[in-house]
Amino acid sequence: MFRTVLLVAMLTPTVGCRSLALFWPEQTRTVPAEYPYLTDKSLVILVRAPDEVLFEHPHVQWELADHVRVALEGKVRGVSIVDPRKVFDVQRSDQTWQTQDPARLGRQFQAERLLEIDLLQYTTRDPDSPFLLRGHILAAVRVYNTEYLDAQPAYRTEVRVVYPPDGPGRWGSDERSIRAATMDAFAEDLAGRFYDRKVVVK
Repeated sequence: MFRTVLLVAMLTPTVGCRSLALFWPEQTRTVPAEYPYLTDKSLVILVRAPDEVLFEHPHVQWELADHVRVALEGKVRGVSIVDPRKVFDVQRSDQTWQTQDPARLGRQFQAERLLEIDLLQYTTRDPDSPFLLRGHILAAVRVYNTEYLDAQPAYRTEVRVVYPPDGPGRWGSDERSIRAATMDAFAEDLAGRFYDRKVVVK
């Protein structure tokens, strides 16, 4: 077998490493979920945002929650997520929601878990160069088990994404597309904390 592979490589010098990749595919490893307990659970996604962010992006709470919903439903088996618009309606109509126990809020929607995303940074402009389009999201994330009222989070983490990751958006990029792509990147990163996934070994 080794002689066959070596002969093929010698006969196709112009192809180089690409030919060898056919025989040695990328190696992957499994990264276990940090919190695997959203499987087969009903879930509420609650987004908190500071007033300055809401002033510039008044719908960010349900928009970001919906991006996370899509990412979770595509990756976490059996998860059932309350429509983020219903949660957003409560946030607009009930001024007491911010001071309520998250587990109690989750129970209002008959959910078993509440995923809280507390936005610490949300911008579509580079902080060092405001005229450049580059999305930044930083959030403290907590999961509450609604079975336990007035309890500490069952899981907590922090998620930070920058999009595009290698520099400002290309010439011709618009703010709307940068915002959507940044939320997609955030949602995929966050969802990855809740299921076992394979990553390429570099």
